[in-house]
Amino acid sequence: MPPIRLGPRDLLEYSARYGVLICRECQYAIQKSALESHLLKHKIYRDERQRLLSSIAQLELFEPDDVPLPTPDSPPIDALPIISGYRCTAVGCRNLCASSKRMRRHRSEIHGLSDPRNFSSFTRPVKLQTFFRGTKLRYFEVTPLSGAELDEQMHDAGMPLLPPRVRTPPETPPKSSLVDLNLETLTYFHHFTTTTSLTLPSAESPQLATHYWQTDVVLQALGRRWLMCGLLAISACHLAVLADDATVERVHRERSAQFFLEFSNGWEEAANRDLSMEVEEEAKKAGGQMVCILRCAQWASAEYMPDQGIIPEPAAPSQLQSIMTTIRGFGVRSGDDDSQEQTFAQASRILNTRSASNAGSFGAFPPCDNTLSTLLNHLGTLPSRMAEALGKPENTQDVLATLSAIAALVECCVTSFASDEAGTAWRAMATWLIKVPGHFNHMVSRHSRAALVVLAHWAVLVERAEHCGCWFLKGSVRKILLRIAERVPADDFAV
Repeated sequence: MPPIRLGPRDLLEYSARYGVLICRECQYAIQKSALESHLLKHKIYRDERQRLLSSIAQLELFEPDDVPLPTPDSPPIDALPIISGYRCTAVGCRNLCASSKRMRRHRSEIHGLSDPRNFSSFTRPVKLQTFFRGTKLRYFEVTPLSGAELDEQMHDAGMPLLPPRVRTPPETPPKSSLVDLNLETLTYFHHFTTTTSLTLPSAESPQLATHYWQTDVVLQALGRRWLMCGLLAISACHLAVLADDATVERVHRERSAQFFLEFSNGWEEAANRDLSMEVEEEAKKAGGQMVCILRCAQWASAEYMPDQGIIPEPAAPSQLQSIMTTIRGFGVRSGDDDSQEQTFAQASRILNTRSASNAGSFGAFPPCDNTLSTLLNHLGTLPSRMAEALGKPENTQDVLATLSAIAALVECCVTSFASDEAGTAWRAMATWLIKVPGHFNHMVSRHSRAALVVLAHWAVLVERAEHCGCWFLKGSVRKILLRIAERVPADDFAV
């Protein structure tokens, strides 16, 4: 029995087979208890709402837990979105998850198995749908129709067949779209999956970065056009950095900006949409990280990007705050809740360990790393040198914030130099921005000389992250120091 549509603009669709009433605009089923409020949400008022509720009262609606789910070989339900997800392949287990993170957790908690390197060894990709969201979310597997099966269904329903040249999925854009399936697009996609994805940091863990970008993000992008455009924008930007020829570099940067045009529209829509489905949250998180990477790349090489607001920067009173806000917004967490006192104590321990080692051995630190040795020594004497050069601080709060920022920098330097892996260097650089007190950020905004001197030392971690593989930071150190030099007298900058 075909579904029944009700309401203005055929807003609602009733399926007698499953006993659900789906809002075609919101793309999920509505519980009986929420019907009236949902209709009000769509501005269906009083008389019209009562008539519609009277019609719905004649229908048999099941509670979410009682709704029968389609079998895996069932075709998708038109009014519901199709989600790319995973099925557990363990014997006797048919668990469905919409994200690889949830599937790994299921494998660990239910089957007691650690996370293997090969994700495909215990799962297979499937297409999922769900009638309800929030606490009543229950995924079920569906099998999309092939072109021939779709034609047969349309023929049986007495509908004219679409000519081959326009028989496209609903999400396929018009021909005027910037992203078409051509050799250039495939080249950018191939470069991302084989090269660029290996160079990007992850907000979660350096060890999972490659899998996240090469598998999780790619799978999400294959089901979301706007996210695919962001992926292609990053790939084109990476090729621009690698290019030896100035003309080739400019072409890649222009293509990156064009891809971002379509990505930014989808990203803004997704960021403003209030969705409870985890798979959408994962896509929004990936989109946010793409925005940060592209902003970093643009910030240091703005002359290559068309000034059309394609990559809008967060509101900030200075370019220094802009890059700090961008990197902080990537989503990296420091991994602890250290108080200011703990930060001071850790920095003191590191510096005391260094001072006690006249032979150059740093205990837990690499004894052969002269760069780290020199840097820690420089940071250890920085407060006294700043006091001598800058004079008496304006207030006690400025002093505490500055000392706390230096102490956090000591910790982050040790973390950064512990490994040459790009993800580790990136996280050390980004973690400092999270550890510094809020008052220190305020000092930067008012161009405090003391804060800018400390910020200049943070540029060492930015440079290290770039050298370790974070290509999208190329040119950032030079621009950071130039912006600081504009605000700090030459004598102060010597500190």
